[in-house]
Amino acid sequence: MTLARQDPDPSRPASLANALAGSLQPVTRALAGPVRAARAYGTAELRGDAASAVTVALVALPQAVVFAAVAGVPPVVGVYTMVVGAVVGGLFTGSRFLSIGPTNTAAILIGGVVAGLGAGASAERVMAAVVAVTVLSGLLQVLAAVAHLGELVRYVSRSVIVGFAAGAGVLIAVKQLPVFLGVPVADVPARFTGVAGTLDQLLRADAAPSLRAVALGLLAVGVTLACKRASRYLPSYLVAIVAAAAAAGLLGWGPAEVAFVPEMPQDLPTPALPPLDLGAWRELLLPAAALALVGMIEACAIGKTLAARAGERIEPEVEFVAMGFSRVAAGLFGGMAPAASFSRSALAADAGARTRFSCVYAGVVTAVVFLALAPLARSLPMAAIAGVLFVIAYGLVDWRYARRLIHSNNADFIVCLGTFLATLILSLELAVFVGVFLNLALYLRRARQVFMVELVETPEAADAPGGAAALPGSTGYLERPLRKSDGDHHGEVVFLQLEGNLFFAAADELQDRFARLAAGEARAVILRLKRCHMVDATVMDVLGEFATNLRGRGKALLLCGVRPRMKERMQEYGLVDLIGEHRVHLGGEGMFHSSKAAVAQARRIVRGEAEEDTAASTRGREWAYDI
Repeated sequence: MTLARQDPDPSRPASLANALAGSLQPVTRALAGPVRAARAYGTAELRGDAASAVTVALVALPQAVVFAAVAGVPPVVGVYTMVVGAVVGGLFTGSRFLSIGPTNTAAILIGGVVAGLGAGASAERVMAAVVAVTVLSGLLQVLAAVAHLGELVRYVSRSVIVGFAAGAGVLIAVKQLPVFLGVPVADVPARFTGVAGTLDQLLRADAAPSLRAVALGLLAVGVTLACKRASRYLPSYLVAIVAAAAAAGLLGWGPAEVAFVPEMPQDLPTPALPPLDLGAWRELLLPAAALALVGMIEACAIGKTLAARAGERIEPEVEFVAMGFSRVAAGLFGGMAPAASFSRSALAADAGARTRFSCVYAGVVTAVVFLALAPLARSLPMAAIAGVLFVIAYGLVDWRYARRLIHSNNADFIVCLGTFLATLILSLELAVFVGVFLNLALYLRRARQVFMVELVETPEAADAPGGAAALPGSTGYLERPLRKSDGDHHGEVVFLQLEGNLFFAAADELQDRFARLAAGEARAVILRLKRCHMVDATVMDVLGEFATNLRGRGKALLLCGVRPRMKERMQEYGLVDLIGEHRVHLGGEGMFHSSKAAVAQARRIVRGEAEEDTAASTRGREWAYDI
């Protein structure tokens, strides 16, 4: 098709401006959100949000300390993450329930970055990497929103997340074993990565396990489980850690007997620009992308779940902007990457949250409680935090979902298991992408399956060959499913129906089948494409080769049931001209209208009669497709 040269469009600058405005819509909607929410704010909303904020803050503060331990950063970093992430993320989120702050998954991915720096990395280098990957992941999330990539998170299945979470649970538990046992391993060089590395360090350590540390850890586990069983509103982590601290104090155990949380500063951070080492930032691009992707998936999943309960909807791209802003702000204030927490979000909804400001208030209450209680942090045993993490790690494994996969869906189970194993063996950011790759690979494997059915013309169903079944609403054709091994088609006219998406992954299989058809006795081959929803360029090349091969043997290819848009694309590609305009039949008005026309034309070809341009009679007309 020849394209005529056109004069420059005077409206082009306006079009570019409109496109830019459209791209920035998620950002503008996120920025306008607090103003809209404040206009409708009243005393009823304030009461509900305040009650929810106090409940969430009491749960979030010990979680912040625990998740900082998971990430391998000082406890105060988790607190800063909760305060800044909740205030900034709460302002710009579109959900009234979403609680933003430190989470398991984000802490695990940050921990992977910290572990990659090596055991001898200085505190300054560790925090520089944490801040850089946090800010970079936030910028990527905002960029994803501007590029309208919100729909991409739909292509990451639950099996990937479940497998990653289960692997992360095992990693957390194994990483905390030395702390739980009271065995220092910082000076033992790691010879392996992941689970194997920690176990190797533990086995080669000179120190013996501490019964005191184990006792405090077990006490924390027992108290946590008892609180969770008693009520979901109890701050189980806080109660467990305080109980262990009280027990250590009553028994007179000090730093010489068990390890305690290091001293934390008693003030809030001031903003500072992160180090701009471009070389280091390039190395952090992959973990930042994984951190951004997982954060977007979690925000959408949690936000949609809670919004559905309340009969509401969320805008994924607005949530991406809110998460991105919160991460950039957290990085500037010396925190790690905040994310949406399902447990705290569900707790906020149950505790009466009315607007987005409940998350903001939770950040403020956390800051106030931290400033008041920071001196008491030095009395918290590290073994108790390890015990709490064991409970969290166990909760990350979705046993029910795994059992369902084992008994119902082999492909999803492979994705889940592969992601789980990758999490244990590879770096965490690579494990996320391994899961995504497995998910897409198995999806493409299923999507590439093209079912080929031979349509047999017969007046009676009883006359059909073995395995044939009458087509609904038709007494003229019957279906005979074909296996890959079926290569012999008796008769001079072969009528085949293709079902599925005809794209590049199916090209090789089609090429093999078409080669057998061309070598057979058929003099005319009809392909019915009514049940095909797409044909890409690779398959059009295969069809073109098939048509050329048949023509070289004195045979013909005909297409029927072709949708108008599909024919347009074939025409633009040049396939219609190669096959012949008169041999491409659009779907017609009646039952098998185009199929009957194609069969009649094929018979004329076999008899050596002149072909009628039956396809031309359908040009320019609107048809209700035959079914």
